[in-house]
Amino acid sequence: MSEMPGEPWTALSADFCGPLPSGDYLFVITDEYSRYPVVEIIRSTSGHTVIPVLDKVLAAYGIPKILKTDNGSPFNSYEFREYAASIGFSHRRITPRWPRANAQAESFNKPMMKNIKAAEVERKSWKQSMYRFLRQYRNTPHSSTGVNPFKLLFGRETNTKLPSIPKEKRPELDEYARQNDENAKTRMKHLADLKNKAKSNDIEEGDTVLIRNEVKKNKLTPIFDPRPQTVIKKKGTMITVSDSEKQTTRNASFFKSTKHSAKFSDQLDEEEELDIETHPKEENKNKISNSKSSNTYPQTTIISSRL
Repeated sequence: MSEMPGEPWTALSADFCGPLPSGDYLFVITDEYSRYPVVEIIRSTSGHTVIPVLDKVLAAYGIPKILKTDNGSPFNSYEFREYAASIGFSHRRITPRWPRANAQAESFNKPMMKNIKAAEVERKSWKQSMYRFLRQYRNTPHSSTGVNPFKLLFGRETNTKLPSIPKEKRPELDEYARQNDENAKTRMKHLADLKNKAKSNDIEEGDTVLIRNEVKKNKLTPIFDPRPQTVIKKKGTMITVSDSEKQTTRNASFFKSTKHSAKFSDQLDEEEELDIETHPKEENKNKISNSKSSNTYPQTTIISSRL
């Protein structure tokens, strides 16, 4: 369970939605402190398109300390790495194939896309509907913090058509939001653990594990790859393993501890190779012996009779 950032707009999450029927993509940036979302419409997810749009957003709202994204191609490019270094923020990529690690952006995308789909069904402008949704979302108290995102980010209430009574400024607003955020995250984690039947993770560095097969070639493919791998790094629930060929990083739920060591597996492979090499020789010997026995004919006696 991640802690709430110390200040607004210091830790951001970014993600893409799309493509939409118009061919557009939505570039979604969410402040993890206030949950304030910024959505930009783009035509491509390439680095040449994403970097100028992100630069525009950061020019308007400020430069964060951390930007968290998935492992998509625009965020793995050399240009994006150079841009992050020149601007001065730290780029953090989440665990591969584990979108829950970018939960802030993912949780906002679901209701936003639902709103856009409803607009398409009703044959309304999806852009206008999305802007209306953003306005309402930013001014509605968030279920985690209990405070609307606009107020947490800018420190004031926005003007709406709803009647309101002027309230005194609450210096404990930050503490109030943090307490609500912690309670909400604890509750959601408890429900998620019950639903997924989660177990405690006791895997440590140096342990030997099996990794779950993500692609099943056929119905006989085992759930876990039978080749043991060694854990070389662990950071929270993100685990990196290595074999003789490559390194793989996944969430802890992709692994299972095993008593067999990687060294034993290598020896076993060598023995299997020796069996494969010696087996044809044994078969040839059997074939030769069988052929000799088949070429041995019983002796026959030829009796000639004189007439």
